[in-house]
Amino acid sequence: MINNLHVKNLALIDEADVNFTPGLNILTGETGAGKSIIIGSLGLCMGARADLTALRSGETSGSVELTLTPDDDSVYGILDEMGIDHDEEACIIRRRITESGSDCHVNGHKVTLKELSRICSSMIDICGQRESVTLLKESSLRNLLDDYAEDELISVLGKLNDKHAEYSKVLRSLDEVETDESLRKRKADLAEYEMNEIEEAALIAGEDDELEAAYRRLSNASRISESMSAVEGLLGGGEGAGTMISRALREIASVSDYDEALSPIRDALSDLEGMSQDLIRDVRAYVDDAEYDPEEFSRITARLDLINHLKSKYGATIEDVLKYMDEKSEELARLNDQDAYVSALNELRDRLYGEIMELCMRVHELRTRAADALENRLIEELRDMNFLEVSLSINVTAEPDRFGAQGYDSVDFMISMNPGEAPRPLSSVASGGELSRIMLAIKCVTGDADGIGTLVFDEIDTGISGVTSLKTGEKLHSLSKSHQVICITHQAQVAAQADTHFMISKSVQGDRTYTAVTPLDREGMIDELVRMMGAGDNSSAARSAAEELKNGAIA
Repeated sequence: MINNLHVKNLALIDEADVNFTPGLNILTGETGAGKSIIIGSLGLCMGARADLTALRSGETSGSVELTLTPDDDSVYGILDEMGIDHDEEACIIRRRITESGSDCHVNGHKVTLKELSRICSSMIDICGQRESVTLLKESSLRNLLDDYAEDELISVLGKLNDKHAEYSKVLRSLDEVETDESLRKRKADLAEYEMNEIEEAALIAGEDDELEAAYRRLSNASRISESMSAVEGLLGGGEGAGTMISRALREIASVSDYDEALSPIRDALSDLEGMSQDLIRDVRAYVDDAEYDPEEFSRITARLDLINHLKSKYGATIEDVLKYMDEKSEELARLNDQDAYVSALNELRDRLYGEIMELCMRVHELRTRAADALENRLIEELRDMNFLEVSLSINVTAEPDRFGAQGYDSVDFMISMNPGEAPRPLSSVASGGELSRIMLAIKCVTGDADGIGTLVFDEIDTGISGVTSLKTGEKLHSLSKSHQVICITHQAQVAAQADTHFMISKSVQGDRTYTAVTPLDREGMIDELVRMMGAGDNSSAARSAAEELKNGAIA
C-alpha cells in the first residue's frame, strides 16, 4: 500500500505531499490542473524513463519519493535477493532527476531502473493508457489465466519447469559434443595428462596446511633454537626466575608459622614453584629434542612446491584440485566412448521430450478449463459495468512447436464490443478507456491472486457517463475492499464513491504556475461533486443531487 507520495520540482508542481489511505482514493480536478503529473510521478518510481522535460521550468533537479508498506511477503524476498535492508513497516523509494541524468534508491540502496521496476511492479499496477497496460502482452494474458486457474495448474507448471530445465541442459550437452575426431583426440590426451598429473601427486585434503606449518618451523629453526636457549637460561639458570621463586618460597616458609596471614602467600608461591619447574622441564625437553634436518626440510619444500604448482593450474585448494581430477576423469570417459555418451544423451532427450509433451497437454487442458470459467466471470463483470452487448472468449491455442517452460499455449482474449462485429484480439479492439475498464473487471475477478496491493486507474471513465459511470464507481469501491485503489476521474458518479478524495488545482502566483493537491473533507467533496456535475456554486438542486449521490455511495 502506498502511504505517501512526495513530489518536488516536477512539471507544474513546486512541492506536494499526497498521503494516500486504504480503500478508494479519488483524484479530481479541471483538465490541465496536473492530475497526470501524479500518475507520472508514480510511473517514475516504477522505473519509467525520464528526461529534463519532466523538470519544473527553471529548475535543475527534481525528485519523487514514495513510501509504501508491502502487502505481500514476496516483496521482502525480492529485497533480500538484491541485498536491500528493510523492515516490515515501510519501503522508501526515491527517484531523483538532474541535468546529468537520474538515479534511483530503495531504502537508501542504489538500484537500476530494471531493479526498481521489479520491486515496484510487485506492489503497484498502473492501469491506464495503452502503452502502460500490461494486459496487451500475450505473456501477461497467460499469466493472468494461470493465476485464476486451480492450484493443480501451478503444481503441473512446476513439474514442467523442472523437466524443461533438465531438457535444456541435455540439449546444451549435445551441442558441446565434439564432432572433429582430431580435436576430440587432443582433448582426450589433455584430459588424461591432467588427470594423471594430479593422480600421481597422491594429494591428501588438508596436508598443505600441515606442510606449511612444518615449513615455517624448519625455515626458522636457528632463530627458534636461540630464543628457546635464552628462555631456558632466564627460567632455570643460577639467577633465573625458577631459582628466584624457590628462594622466595624458602624464605616465607621459614616465618609462615609465626603468622597465619602468611599461609596463603606461601601456598601461592608453592603453586608457582611447581608451575615454574614444569615449565623449565618443558623448555629443556624442547631444546634437547629440537634438531634441524636438511633432508626433511628439502622434502617438505619440494612437496609444497608440487602442491602449489597443481593449485595454480587446477584450483585454489587441494579439494578443488581433486574435484577437477574427478571432472577430467568423467570427461575422459565421455571422450573415449563418445558414441555411447551421445546415444545416452539422445535417449534422455527423447524421454524428456515425451514427458514434457504430456505435461504441456495437461497444462493445456487445465488452462482451457480455467478459460471457460474466467470467460463467464468476466462477462458478468463487464455487463455489470454496462458493456451490455459484449462478447468475450479466451482462446487457448496449443502450439507444440513452440513449447517452453510455461507450456506450448498461446493465450488471447477475443472480444466484440458491439453486436454484429466479429470478435478480435483485445489489443486491436478496445480503446484506452475500455481497456482500463476491462482491466478493472479482470482485477475484480483475479485481483486476490496477483499479490499486488495497490491498483492505479488513470481516467478509467473516459468516454462514459450516466449508468456506466455509476457501475464503474461501484466496481472500484468493491475492489477497494481488498486493494488500495487510486483513480483519476472526471465523473461525479465515480468520485462519489471515494473513501479519500484529493482535488488537484492550478493557480498562478506572480509569473509562475503552481499545482496543488488538497485532501477534501465531506463538505469539500460535495463542492467538488457539484463542480463535476457542471452546476454553479449556488445551485441548490445540484448540491442536493451531489449530497444524494455521496450518501448513496456511502450506503
